[in-house]
Amino acid sequence: MADTEALKSTPKDWTPEVGAVETVPHGPKPPVVQFKQVTKRFRQGSQWSTAIEDVTFVVDDLPEAGELITILGPSGCGKSTVLRLIAGLQPQFPPTSGEVLVFGKPVAGPGPDRGMVFQDYSSYPNRTVLGNVEFGLEMQGMAKKERRELARTWIEKVGLGGHETKYPHELSGGMRQRVAIARSLALHPRIILMDEPFGALDPETRYSMQETLIRLWRELHATIFFVTHSISEAAYLGDRVYIMKSGPGRLVEEIKLPRPDESPLAVESRNDFREVVALLKEKVHGGSAKKRSGTSD
Repeated sequence: MADTEALKSTPKDWTPEVGAVETVPHGPKPPVVQFKQVTKRFRQGSQWSTAIEDVTFVVDDLPEAGELITILGPSGCGKSTVLRLIAGLQPQFPPTSGEVLVFGKPVAGPGPDRGMVFQDYSSYPNRTVLGNVEFGLEMQGMAKKERRELARTWIEKVGLGGHETKYPHELSGGMRQRVAIARSLALHPRIILMDEPFGALDPETRYSMQETLIRLWRELHATIFFVTHSISEAAYLGDRVYIMKSGPGRLVEEIKLPRPDESPLAVESRNDFREVVALLKEKVHGGSAKKRSGTSD
């Protein structure tokens, strides 16, 4: 894989730290993100449905660093709602009740301090790879020469050098997702929101994208919220894994894990990592986890 050498080969002990969700800020700076008893309800005809209820958590602003928080839970538990509330995107935003704070200030809508990457490959079909990556910089008013140089830098960083003049329809799914990531990260957001970005990729491409993400995250020191249905992916990527339950959606627990220093393929063969995955299965699926023990996700 292209990014395997970027990770160290010294294995770490994959011992999880299971505990209650952190709800009180600890650092001297305002938290990167804070939810205070956030509930979101939607009207469906004459009825109301609750996407999330009373969700409270805090992610501190770590100096010269950022956390990668993965979010796990069954379909319909509100994982994407949490991301879109942070992003300030309708119809999930604004919350029905409670507060969503970013760097200590209430979220009022989308902002340049937050970047979002979706599962579907959201490239502009009439723009080349270069044109797609420089789009946000262009919207910010950056001069053409400067934004083009910066876009080319990020195209190289995500492994798409030499593909600058291609259009989205000429790219594979993994390449299109790299374009979306480069377009978001070129704006250097402090918070990156990723909603199942690797869900539609084949396993080999998915492993490569996970390694690319880890490498770029270490460089950016951003805080990443990453929604996934893959338990092994959540365990590999997450500094913290948030466990959500449905009916209505609520955040019930967090598991702290070491930062990976091996490739995902190498990690998945380790017994201590498999034990972490089994633990997360039990947390997400409850009693049904034993029936699923033959799979990794």
